[in-house]
Amino acid sequence: MPYLTEAAKILATITKFASAKIIWADTEVAGWDSPKPRLSLIQILSEPTDINGDCAYILDVLDQPELVTAFVKQIMANPNIEKVFHYAKCDLHYLGGKKQAKNVTCTFNLVKKLTQKKRRNPLKVSNKKLKTLAVELCQFSSVDAEEQTSDWGQRPLTEKQLHYAKMDTVYLAHVHRRLLELTALRKVEKFQHIPFRITHVRVALECPRLFYFGYRFRKKTMFLQSNQSADISSAFNDLSEQFINIAQQESQFSTLFELPFEQLQEEQVTAQMQELFYKFAFFPYWQTAIQTNPDQVQELSQLWQELTVLIQRWTKLLLSNRRYCSAQEVISKTFIVHEPGVEYNFPLANGKQELLTRRWDNLVYDFKNRSLHVVEYKTYELPDKSAQLAQLALYSYILREKLGLAVDWAVYTMVPQWQELTFSGHQLEQTLHQLIPEKFQQMRQWVGWEHSQPNPPPLTSHTEILCDICPQRQKCQTFFAVEVEKGMRK
Repeated sequence: MPYLTEAAKILATITKFASAKIIWADTEVAGWDSPKPRLSLIQILSEPTDINGDCAYILDVLDQPELVTAFVKQIMANPNIEKVFHYAKCDLHYLGGKKQAKNVTCTFNLVKKLTQKKRRNPLKVSNKKLKTLAVELCQFSSVDAEEQTSDWGQRPLTEKQLHYAKMDTVYLAHVHRRLLELTALRKVEKFQHIPFRITHVRVALECPRLFYFGYRFRKKTMFLQSNQSADISSAFNDLSEQFINIAQQESQFSTLFELPFEQLQEEQVTAQMQELFYKFAFFPYWQTAIQTNPDQVQELSQLWQELTVLIQRWTKLLLSNRRYCSAQEVISKTFIVHEPGVEYNFPLANGKQELLTRRWDNLVYDFKNRSLHVVEYKTYELPDKSAQLAQLALYSYILREKLGLAVDWAVYTMVPQWQELTFSGHQLEQTLHQLIPEKFQQMRQWVGWEHSQPNPPPLTSHTEILCDICPQRQKCQTFFAVEVEKGMRK
């Protein structure tokens, strides 16, 4: 425990600590209860594992303002050094104040947050004093609190005072570390209670880091080609849902199927369906969108082309189903109305359950093949079909368990190319048991990760495809700067 009283040695020590990344610091004040208190000591520690104060430095700055000024300029004002205090407000009063002090952490504020009663599991301590926290959180014993009110203006200082001064930084370092551990644990616990959406599973399989951003910070996770707009891609899903709702509600749609099945012409019915949908939904949407942004005419035209292909496909299925049901029933029996949002507890192998929430794009029935299909739309090329298979497997599971509907086929449609991936019920069932339980455990680990911890969520294994179309590309490169750089070199 170096106790320094000579100005030259104190200045050299300040310069030494100016290169530290973090220090734990405290001050002692002479005449703290008088009209003119004077800063007596500055105690600093940069070795967090020290348990007896051997690595602590005590700087005697009583009535030496030039030394305090040097400490403020080189240490307190340096944003690259994290300065940890307990009840920092008092220490900063003598060390440059809030305006000069940069990158300051207050353990009193940390424990204050952890003990808030509104928390799910608040930290319980007798009080928020540093010595109390050292005993109750870090199991220190024989903690002396009496010297705090001793005469710090006297010289020479007693051995008990010097021991008290050095141990304050030791207690502070250990309490700080424990509070960080508890804070990280509380964050993990917080995210353990927020349910996953099924799309989280797909995103986690495609890119764990994008999943992290989407879940932790509610960032957008929709991959977009360079010529695509997020608003337009979202509009496709909304309008495709509107088509089904309007077709079920407006009698003009069912009227199109009143002719005997043999006389219905696919091309004619398709054109009429498209015309009706344009009148009821797309034209009003077009007008509003153009008023908002006149420059998106080309994108809106592309959107309409994609919707016309969708209507053509649905018309073909409706005409096929018309053979088995009446004109008044064919639309309602083809497009299955389902709850807008479904929650279900997925059982895990360890006996726990994972709460899932989700709504799917379309649920349709094919009378000819006597099969129920769940349909999803995506706007980018699929690098790994296992992610889409996992998402659809969970849809099929929830439909069966929650709504009593057995899914025979699942279809992933990529627009505007209209490529399709089709999965059988057997594939869905296999994926459900082989891939998903383990993935849930990984996802819970990832969402609890903090910057101070090792092993962040890994890079996607499809960097050459997904990184260029990722909505969080820039944020990922800064947030995971070191890991991303290493990954790109591989």
